[in-house]
Amino acid sequence: MAVKDYTRVVAPAISVLLAGGERLLAAAPLVQDPGIVEDVSVRDELVNLLDPTILIGLAGHPGNAAQQAVFGRAVIGGPGSQGRLLHEAIGKLTAPKVAVTDRRLLIVELDVVPQSSSFFGRWFGPSDQVATGRYEVDKVAILGAVAAPAGALRRGRLLAGFQDGSGCMLVCSPPSLAPAVIDAIGPPRA
Repeated sequence: MAVKDYTRVVAPAISVLLAGGERLLAAAPLVQDPGIVEDVSVRDELVNLLDPTILIGLAGHPGNAAQQAVFGRAVIGGPGSQGRLLHEAIGKLTAPKVAVTDRRLLIVELDVVPQSSSFFGRWFGPSDQVATGRYEVDKVAILGAVAAPAGALRRGRLLAGFQDGSGCMLVCSPPSLAPAVIDAIGPPRA
């Protein structure tokens, strides 16, 4: 599916969330970035590696060092920052979508609702997409967006920066939709 096709397909559902005169510029499905959200403590990492329960498979992964080496940071900024709030909002949803308008960045959920109430109508009849807004950030609070480093495990990533000094990695799935989202948010401004 082409980049413009996805935005065009979800535009009717998302349009009910838009204010008068607001235009949808880009939309894409998201997944929560697998990067770390806190600083890695070398001491804690070494203690975790020495835990014998890891060797016999009774403990979780040894720490965040490998995760940071592979994916980097998912969030820059402390609790309550725009970047952290956006990352948390994406993590709370099963299938989040990002919608970028000329005024806001929206995190939405799309549901499919059958038009008929009969048994066969619900299963085989027509249905509508219904968008529910879950989180939003005004464009004035966003500094801009840039593509994150490319690589086999980092495709589709972009970094959105905010006025409060925070940032959040967004991962578009499929990765081909990321450039449209970056263009809609706009380049970083001073």
